[in-house]
Amino acid sequence: MLDTINHRRSGGAVMLLRLNEHIRLWNLVHIRHIEVRKMTLKPGGRSSFSFRSGSFLCMSRGNALIILNRRTYSANNIHIIHAPGKSYCEVNAGIDGAEFIIAGYEADLETPLPEDLLPLLDKCNPFEAVYSVIPHQPVALYDLLAEMLRLSLLPDLPEQPASLQLKGVFYQWLSHALEQYHCGPAPSKATSPAELVTMTLEYMLKHYSEPHTLDTLALAVNRSPGHLSNCFKQVLNRGPIDCLIRLRIHKACELLAETKLPLRTIASAIGYQDAYYFSNAFKKHKGMSPQRYRKLLQQEDVTLSEGRNPIVDPQQPCYIANRDNENHCQHESGGSANMFKNSMMVPASLLLAFGLLIGGCGSNAANDATPSASPGASPSQASSGATDSGDSAREPSTRLVATPMGEVEVPTEPQRVVTDFYLGYLLALGVKPAGTNRMFLENPYLEDQVAGIADISDNLEAIVGLNPDLIVTGDADKYEAYSKIAPTVYLENNSNVREQVKQLSEVLGKQEDASSWLTTFEDKLAAAKERVKTHLKDGETVTVFDGGIIKEVTLYGSAYTGKTIHGELGMPMNENVVKDIDPKVGWLRISSEVVDKYAGEHIFMAVNAKNETFDYAGDSIWGTLPAVKSNQLYEIDGYRFYFSDPISVMGQIEDIADMMDERATANAAQ
Repeated sequence: MLDTINHRRSGGAVMLLRLNEHIRLWNLVHIRHIEVRKMTLKPGGRSSFSFRSGSFLCMSRGNALIILNRRTYSANNIHIIHAPGKSYCEVNAGIDGAEFIIAGYEADLETPLPEDLLPLLDKCNPFEAVYSVIPHQPVALYDLLAEMLRLSLLPDLPEQPASLQLKGVFYQWLSHALEQYHCGPAPSKATSPAELVTMTLEYMLKHYSEPHTLDTLALAVNRSPGHLSNCFKQVLNRGPIDCLIRLRIHKACELLAETKLPLRTIASAIGYQDAYYFSNAFKKHKGMSPQRYRKLLQQEDVTLSEGRNPIVDPQQPCYIANRDNENHCQHESGGSANMFKNSMMVPASLLLAFGLLIGGCGSNAANDATPSASPGASPSQASSGATDSGDSAREPSTRLVATPMGEVEVPTEPQRVVTDFYLGYLLALGVKPAGTNRMFLENPYLEDQVAGIADISDNLEAIVGLNPDLIVTGDADKYEAYSKIAPTVYLENNSNVREQVKQLSEVLGKQEDASSWLTTFEDKLAAAKERVKTHLKDGETVTVFDGGIIKEVTLYGSAYTGKTIHGELGMPMNENVVKDIDPKVGWLRISSEVVDKYAGEHIFMAVNAKNETFDYAGDSIWGTLPAVKSNQLYEIDGYRFYFSDPISVMGQIEDIADMMDERATANAAQ
């Protein structure tokens, strides 16, 4: 991809470019091929893959932890990440599972380049940079993505050139994505319930003819369904779906009065595909059928006046505030006088369009339900064992081991092992593999042990070229493909590092090495626990966050970044962390506004240590936490603490103990 500029890699963020500069560079690109595919993961599921060309990883539903090019991302519902070609990615789905659409592109940059563009590429090469977008208006983006996915499945016929249409839609999508990346709203600005309701009503007004659920409306404004529903009930005392139905009925009344369109056509125009369902909804809200409504209007020879006569002075601001409507609200429908709390304001023109200005305080709120998340599957442990002929003088060249995929015949003493996930485990057992994925080659705790190990990064041809005699994988989806190359052992990811080491030692015939390593590990762990214990008072808890001072942060239990801190060192968790995090998933995305609910007396904050640090004491939320006030918030490198192999865990244990010792010394000196 883009061979003419591959040598101009930039570590800077794409935000260094202005929008017009970013677009100009894309205008000089010739797209040769676009590939779009969909990926779905169950709760707690994991997948790894490489991007052979530049790609956009677009999360459309659920939540996931993503690691890409030495950086971790916590994606929640709506998230887009650009990945350069040859990047390696690992995705771990959260409690709701995860759904992605991946749009990959192969392209060439126009040559020769205009001279004035060279400084831009030196500043930042957007085609070789990793950057993420959390769109503030995601619906258009995901509608176009769905269309791209549809077109990608069509044959490219002369009378219907799907590939050309696909390119056209890709450019539309790209334009929206770049605009939202560069021109998004300030992340620090909070949206009040009234502002969110106004935004949603405005969206409904433009899209009422489209099919909608509470989920799709929440997606449109980038909020959770539950939060959106709560805001509507707080501001209007009814749910968003009820408001949408009111708008549709209001529009139907206009069409019945002003046109002679058949009911089926009117139903379709306002978002109902079934005329019978439309008639029932109309009768429920108007007390009569659509036919009866139209007949009465014709008999009286009047045009529809509802919603047209001015009911506020044109010279006055078109807003309704709580103190202006308090008496009316109570008199008309018995609603609460506090419907518009804290001087929240919604444009009266919108309330008028939805039939909410008069009698808008009614209590018939829609019963909108939020889908419950399905629990993740409990990980099971792989079992392994070896058979022996009993002839001590002559061991067989192969033996059988039991795995979750059945018995596998493996070499007694494998010489050319290839693995995707288990590099650190193999090295701990004294086995240097022939190849592994690049992400693990870049593990900071292994950097002095990986010389000579090839990068396979999801490349079957690279694996074949290494001529392995054993493959060890943690990816069930790739087991069949790997098995065609060499004997393959699949091991399910086990959060217990000790059990995983024992399993691999059985596969590799390295039981003595495993025993020796485990003894060393337990000794070092015990020493680190004693050091850490001196810094924790009775009853104090520890919380692990990820993200820094941002709108939403990731909260960890005893898995992933929290594995060493809670799982190995045994630092106690805040009771709300224990209560709210599913142990089968191990993490949770939360708003920064509720961090005080989960924060312990000691906090470990995972950040991108090379590029990020935050002033927590100066922040209006974080600065109020006891851990910040007592200087017990520790920033850790999220990338270093992502890895869970035995060598990394041992390094993390010592890093934490060192960090707490140093902080205690610094605090005592103040």
